[in-house]
Amino acid sequence: MYRIRRFGVMKTATVVAIMYMVIVGVFVVPFALLALLVAPTQSSGFSGAGGILIFALIAIFGYGLLGWVFTAVAAAIYNLSARWVGGIEVEIETVAPPPPLPAWSTTMGPPPTTQNAPPTSSAPPPTTPAPPSASPPTG
Repeated sequence: MYRIRRFGVMKTATVVAIMYMVIVGVFVVPFALLALLVAPTQSSGFSGAGGILIFALIAIFGYGLLGWVFTAVAAAIYNLSARWVGGIEVEIETVAPPPPLPAWSTTMGPPPTTQNAPPTSSAPPPTTPAPPSASPPTG
């Protein structure tokens, strides 16, 4: 078992804030583009396309800022409570890497056969030669 004793408050908050900004950006950008298509036909409190872009930027950076603040508070609370109760315990398992993929050859050949598989050939079975005759050929 491993135990998480503490989180670096500033580093954790920064990483989570960036994650929030990326996640919100993934959702806000398509909706902002859709709103830009509809904006000329709809009147709103904002001034058209500029207002939509400002709203999208405020949403992205606002979520980043709020995510940073709340993650910093949560990390500080965790660090305080981990001193009292010992922190979160995590069991880690070591996993072997998967075997390498087979190398692909550049020549095309038949697939390998197994020992139990019957031969699959479309050629007729070999025949035995006829016994030699007693008379010499004429010619």
